[in-house]
Amino acid sequence: MGKYSIRILEYANTDKAPVSAQIASAHNGGFMDLTMSYNLIQGNGHNILVDCGVNYEQPESRTVCEAYAFQNTQMPDKILAKVGLKPEDIDAIILTHCHFDHMGGLKLFPNAHFYIQKEELLNSLAALSLPSKFNRAKNAFLPCDVKTACEYVCDGRMTLLDGDQQVFDGIRVVALPMGHSYCGEIILVEVEENGKKVEKILSGDVAYVYENVLGQNNDGVYVPFTAVGSPVTVVEQIDKAYALAGYDIHNMIFNHEVRNYKTYESVKYDDGLHVAVVVK
Repeated sequence: MGKYSIRILEYANTDKAPVSAQIASAHNGGFMDLTMSYNLIQGNGHNILVDCGVNYEQPESRTVCEAYAFQNTQMPDKILAKVGLKPEDIDAIILTHCHFDHMGGLKLFPNAHFYIQKEELLNSLAALSLPSKFNRAKNAFLPCDVKTACEYVCDGRMTLLDGDQQVFDGIRVVALPMGHSYCGEIILVEVEENGKKVEKILSGDVAYVYENVLGQNNDGVYVPFTAVGSPVTVVEQIDKAYALAGYDIHNMIFNHEVRNYKTYESVKYDDGLHVAVVVK
């Protein structure tokens, strides 16, 4: 196995995320900062993204981004230019789940092959057929994104994964059914760190912020958050991911945690967005 590097690429942020939506039972907690990001894995001849952000030029995406109070939103060409790449350079994208902020950029990567859990896509598609009284079951994913994903399956550009499996040498996925989404996945990447081989957990939305894993005030009690599954399933999946990380929070990479940019070596650009280096 060759050496992989991992970076966090921030493409938007907000200071108006309701605390209670990220940390259950934090009632009347006001608002908090969140980052929106995807991960870049490089090595073994690959430029791989984990998730692909949003297509802000698409009206449906822009509307939902504004509804969630996104700020500083940038398209992938602007973000990737910061690390010397273009969207055309990305050869694979592993999608953690179908939500708009994770797979809204599907059309922006002309040479990429996509990977997603079969049950995630099929159950998201099925939810679109439900009447409006079940709109919460459709929350956070867009019909246009699901339609594009289905087209890519038909065109041979998207592989539907059936549970846990190896995707590339040194990169594997673990499926998480009926948690935050219908069947999300976390991505485990073998890297070298301090002369040792470890697996970094690219955790998607298995947890939003450190408190979901470490507990409020670091009390060690897992805290659930917004999900289609039950609070019990959510905390079980947090524990599963944390166990795979060796119960070391530094081996988990969060998509929405603004403290990423203090934890890791990072640069803040004039557009208000960061690039952080997790593993060189």
